[in-house]
Amino acid sequence: MKTTLRVVSWFLALFAFIALARLLLLDLRDGFRPSDGQQRAGSVALIFIGASFILLQLANGRGMDRLKGIFLGLAFVLWGGEHFLPPGVPAGAVDFLVVAIFVVDLGLMIRSQLAAGPPPARAR
Repeated sequence: MKTTLRVVSWFLALFAFIALARLLLLDLRDGFRPSDGQQRAGSVALIFIGASFILLQLANGRGMDRLKGIFLGLAFVLWGGEHFLPPGVPAGAVDFLVVAIFVVDLGLMIRSQLAAGPPPARAR
């Protein structure tokens, strides 16, 4: 099962990079002016990379790090998906959820690193 999750994760990451390449080509063609195609390509890249990271966490993660990774991946999936919603309350709620996940996830990472203390001094 873990091998399958890792393989699917790899393919989703590959698809994310393909979507990113498409985004770059569209941006270069259109002079970085927003367009529907550009927005869809960016959204798909976010969804694919988020899903890839979730599967990788399910395959390799442990404990709290796995949970933080799953939430981080979920934030990317929601962020990409939010671009397909029409403006309004549902889009606003998803937008809030994405920001909340990012803030809580990074806050937990900062807390962990601060609790670990300063890094050891490097010899010169």
